Amino acid sequence: MTALQVQEFEKIQDPNVRQRLDVDGPEIKDYLNGKMEYILNHRAVQHPLLNYYRKNAFTKEQEKKFYLETWYYFKNEPFYITSMAVNTRDYKVLKEIILNVYDEVAGKVTHETLFREQLNAMGITDEEIANHQCLPSTTAINKGAEKLYCEPPIERNLGAFYADETMSAVLSTQFNDALLNQGYDKNVRKHWIMHVNVEISHSNNAFNAIAPYLVNQEGRDLFEEGINTYLQLLETYWDGVDAIVRG
Repeated sequence: MTALQVQEFEKIQDPNVRQRLDVDGPEIKDYLNGKMEYILNHRAVQHPLLNYYRKNAFTKEQEKKFYLETWYYFKNEPFYITSMAVNTRDYKVLKEIILNVYDEVAGKVTHETLFREQLNAMGITDEEIANHQCLPSTTAINKGAEKLYCEPPIERNLGAFYADETMSAVLSTQFNDALLNQGYDKNVRKHWIMHVNVEISHSNNAFNAIAPYLVNQEGRDLFEEGINTYLQLLETYWDGVDAIVRG
């Protein structure tokens, strides 16, 4: 089961982790927390492959298949997230999008570079990354995420955003646990050790952005459509990876 609970997104002690803003009344907060519980416990997030990997070592061939697909799942996410900005003229939403993507690209090295360094340290070469042919389900989650983030309305965009970033906080703990179990040191795992707090921040970005749009049922329906569509794509993606890794 998940190593994270809703309270870990709410009660932030670390000043480097982005906090939730106050929302207009407890009902909206309770609604968003309920959707977070749904995301945290969804099969796409608690996928059998991920929970298996946390406690069972992969062979080098399994590892390579797993991480090459994951590379292409993650690679273009910041571009998709940025595209939401054209679907709104709300500066508060724009701020949360910028803060999110800034974390990904504005450090001494980008997070994409950190992930590539991890793969290289595990013996996966740049040539293997460049020449890899993705599974259809990996291509599908990329095309699906691009559509979810690029095409209006903003409420649906933000539903995908909330699902994506909440899931990513859990995924960071799953990957870190798995790599630790495989015997990899902190230098190899640093991308995921750092990402737990980063992704809690990013989930809180989404919380802050969507809250004003949930005052009516139409906004909630679109928001939930974004959540569910993203999770369906993600579940299919992990099913595809599981088929080539565990058979």
